[in-house]
Amino acid sequence: MRTILERYVLRQLIRPFLMGAIVVTFLLTMDFLFDYLDLFLNKGIALFTVLRLFGLGLGWMLALSVPCGVLVGVLMTYGRLAQDNECNAVRASGIPLLRLLSPALAGSLLIAVALALFNNYVLPDMNHAFANLLLAINKKHPTTQIREGTFIDQFDGYNMFIGKLDDRTGRMRDVLIYDFSRPDEPPRTILARRGRLEYDGAQGLLSLFLENGEIHEASRGTSPVYRKMQFERQTLSIRGARDELEPAGGRSRGQREMAIGDMRRKILELIAERDRYRERGALVLEQLGLTSLRQLPGMTRPHALARLLAWVRPGDAPAAPPEEFWTPDRRRQAEEAKVANLQAEAAAKKADQLRVEIQKKFSIPAACIVFVLVGAPLGIRARRGGLAAGFLSVGFLMFYYLCLVGGEQLADRQYLAPWIAMWLPNLVLGILGLVLVVRVCDVRLHGAVANRPAVEALG
Repeated sequence: MRTILERYVLRQLIRPFLMGAIVVTFLLTMDFLFDYLDLFLNKGIALFTVLRLFGLGLGWMLALSVPCGVLVGVLMTYGRLAQDNECNAVRASGIPLLRLLSPALAGSLLIAVALALFNNYVLPDMNHAFANLLLAINKKHPTTQIREGTFIDQFDGYNMFIGKLDDRTGRMRDVLIYDFSRPDEPPRTILARRGRLEYDGAQGLLSLFLENGEIHEASRGTSPVYRKMQFERQTLSIRGARDELEPAGGRSRGQREMAIGDMRRKILELIAERDRYRERGALVLEQLGLTSLRQLPGMTRPHALARLLAWVRPGDAPAAPPEEFWTPDRRRQAEEAKVANLQAEAAAKKADQLRVEIQKKFSIPAACIVFVLVGAPLGIRARRGGLAAGFLSVGFLMFYYLCLVGGEQLADRQYLAPWIAMWLPNLVLGILGLVLVVRVCDVRLHGAVANRPAVEALG
């Protein structure tokens, strides 16, 4: 009986879980689907390349959609079991209602372990391959980075605006170029009605063949002269475009492209870098005879917590030196100390961002277990597996997502410890789920005990 019941519940969970995961994945891809179609239909990218890019982009979507699928599946399954009075049948048989939850908890534990392994060993490589493939597309088709109707400032010395652009042929219309690439000459503005864009990857040369346009230029000096020149054909060559379109050398991995071991090694490097900058700043302060960065010019407004402590204990706040203390040489030293402090804070912030990513690799998979604790008793109480389950799923997913994003922002800005920021939504929902499980199971168990004599009498 025990094995039959668990197998039955597991079979009921599989279909709504898969449906929920697929629906959430589809919703996540909708934001990027039109971009992928645009690469194939308008940018001239091969269909196989676009499909490969789409497949690699599914990695991070699956990392989010699988826990969502668990929540949807649990709510729908247990809501249907309650609606069909199967929970009452289990209760009347004298079986603890907690038995109905054990298959979902065991399944969510296995999914959480598999998802944690996926996040650490598979997802970083998928993200890295996605970024490299996108970079390769931009190398071969540089116009994929150039969009019509927007200002383009990615080329050193040039700002461009293209009204209309055919990505397949490179034909342009209504071109505006602000050229300030010549340091010894005044900037000039180039207008053209039509043109064509070509890119030579071997030489790193971006060529704009302009037609029917004007060049506006104002000379410098005590008596400036404004010049306007018209042309039928003009060629503008942007050399060194490879630095913008094709980053030289191997591409280093970003935060979401590294495994836990790589991130921990990077954190150690950043901590050592932070300590070096702090020592440099402390040495400068010692040379100035000061004890705190708050005594430096422009550093009199401390952090909000430090201001609160200074208000509670005003004697602990260091006194700033008088204005005559700051000679030009000492001001230069003060700037060195402030720069060292900024560099130390930047290194510490990067280290915290990596710690956030490490915690995220485990906290998101753990949400599968939390969603079972919350979703199963709510599904039983709602007694519906359709519309009510959908509303409950959306509500909890929005709460979890907002807490996750907000916690990540607070941790990146060093307002919260990374582990607190990433595990806080799990802790809140987990406690709520445990309370709901205890209340639902206690009610059903008391009902089962009360009804057992009647069941035995009917037998």
